[in-house]
Amino acid sequence: MKKLITLIIASLVCYMAFSQGFYLEMKMGAADNANMGVMKVYSQDGNTRSEISLNTPGGPMDMLTLILKSTPNTLKVLNAKGKTYSEMDISQNNQYKDFPQGDYEITVIGKEKVNGYNATHVKVTRKGSTTSEEMWTSKEVVDYSAFINAKTKFTGRDNLNKALAAKGAEGFPVRIKTFEHGVDVQVDLVKAEKRNFNASLFSLDGYTKSSSSMSGMSQQEMIQKVQNMTPEERQQFIEQMKSQYGGQPK
Repeated sequence: MKKLITLIIASLVCYMAFSQGFYLEMKMGAADNANMGVMKVYSQDGNTRSEISLNTPGGPMDMLTLILKSTPNTLKVLNAKGKTYSEMDISQNNQYKDFPQGDYEITVIGKEKVNGYNATHVKVTRKGSTTSEEMWTSKEVVDYSAFINAKTKFTGRDNLNKALAAKGAEGFPVRIKTFEHGVDVQVDLVKAEKRNFNASLFSLDGYTKSSSSMSGMSQQEMIQKVQNMTPEERQQFIEQMKSQYGGQPK
């Protein structure tokens, strides 16, 4: 009987460890918009859900996306109101793509205190790219080695993490300064917590695939299409996106 109880406890511990999830909250800002938005990330069992609230010129806009372990190169954009989703290929998107470790050049700038964490400030450049980004990484984020696996456009690049570790700058990024679509963006870590989530958070049950013209496009193609719009078309597109995706499910 004692052995049975021990086995049950051990099994529960293993299950809890396997199912352990992580919650991240990041604040985004720019020079002309300090309160650009907030990104909330839920990660568990190789699946990542991101809820992004943006303050756009046309007003607030929310976006809900999934990156599933079964399809890691596909970003699924969910319409919570209409219960539909569209897909974007992110395999060639440089913000998500993990390049060979040797392509990353890490320059350590120094040690700084950022967002309450002791961090290492580095500059990251990559072969073939004309842009660079700055990162402040910290080992003080509890279980940072697990948190960095959450796949977002700011985290989840294994080779980059290895390149950082090789320079003594391993840790979770508590601040990132990057260049996105012509804008300098600063991302600051607000929360990093261990949590367990219901599997339904990462499920497409009840959703149907959209026939939207954006469905199946890569993110770069979608950005290019938006950039080619007239100001009137762009405003109309923002209003359409707000109507479709403006509201996170509870």
